[in-house]
Amino acid sequence: MAVEATQTRPRPLLCGDAAERDAAGNVVLVGGRCADCGARAFPRSPVCTGCMSENIVAERLPRRGTLYAFSSVHIAPKKWKKPMRIGYVDLEGDVRVFTHLAGGEFSIGDEVEVDIGAVGEDEAGPIECFVFKRVPK
Repeated sequence: MAVEATQTRPRPLLCGDAAERDAAGNVVLVGGRCADCGARAFPRSPVCTGCMSENIVAERLPRRGTLYAFSSVHIAPKKWKKPMRIGYVDLEGDVRVFTHLAGGEFSIGDEVEVDIGAVGEDEAGPIECFVFKRVPK
């Protein structure tokens, strides 16, 4: 009697192709850059909001940025961690990212860095996505 082996594969990230790992294993966000006017955006969009071009190329974004604004959310769907910290992070090149924040206390203006973290949990285990964490001073 043959036994079929099952292979356990890591659960895909909630954010899909918006985040990946570089050669060193660090998490990086993948946004879009308009090849016509140079405007950058996250998440990547099929059309440039600056010039309406459809000539958008994938581009890795800087790993670090500055916390522009944040809030704590106490009411959310049952699978999400509560309270959850969310905020906007400004990256170099005029890109502002809406994101979950993880670990510690935050202040506007903090330097933060992208990572992967659990933003919730369901019957299959942790739900992971990109998060930003404060860079120690």
